[in-house]
Amino acid sequence: MAGTLWEASPLLADYITNPACPLEAFQRMRIHDDDDGNVRLQPQPSTVVELGSGVGLASLAAAFLGCRVFATDGSPSSIRLMNENFEKYAPDFAMPPRTLRLDWGDMDAAQSLIQSELCCLPDVIMASDVVYSYSAREELAATIRLLCPKGHYLGRVVIAHRWRTDPADEGSFFESFDDDFHREEVGLEFLPDDGYHRTRNMMDMRYPISIFEMRRKC
Repeated sequence: MAGTLWEASPLLADYITNPACPLEAFQRMRIHDDDDGNVRLQPQPSTVVELGSGVGLASLAAAFLGCRVFATDGSPSSIRLMNENFEKYAPDFAMPPRTLRLDWGDMDAAQSLIQSELCCLPDVIMASDVVYSYSAREELAATIRLLCPKGHYLGRVVIAHRWRTDPADEGSFFESFDDDFHREEVGLEFLPDDGYHRTRNMMDMRYPISIFEMRRKC
């Protein structure tokens, strides 16, 4: 739903901006001060694509790091909202994030994104709270696989997910990548140190929100 800040999105934004985040694409984008106190950016920005961006919070976070960000969504109202949000912070960006319409499963549009907009494969594909509709999962998975194809060993997929009514069913989406992707769940040290995010559900022993990192197998 356009205008909704889903629960996993702030956690994804916090993770990618955490100085201890191990993802090389974000590590190399850390902003440093030179000896005179002037901010300097890395000369080769990481390229980041967010799927189902919604209000664009995680894209904002990546852009503040200095990444080259493409925030995508299938909803025109979400695109308009993101443009408004990004415009508010435009003076703070080295490179303002781009907004683009992308429907999951539209392989022609995804290929055009790579060839005409990115002009390369993305370093990171990220998303949050996107595994909510069973009918869209196959299309979402196909879009992720196209953006991080076989042989793109440096690409990373990062998905933050709020577990809902059927964790086993939702988990099957992530497990579907296991044949050709390495998949790891982000450690507890990256979750907020509070009584909610670090408390396991007694039924399935999961934390309320998980972040998964995936990379192509050789």
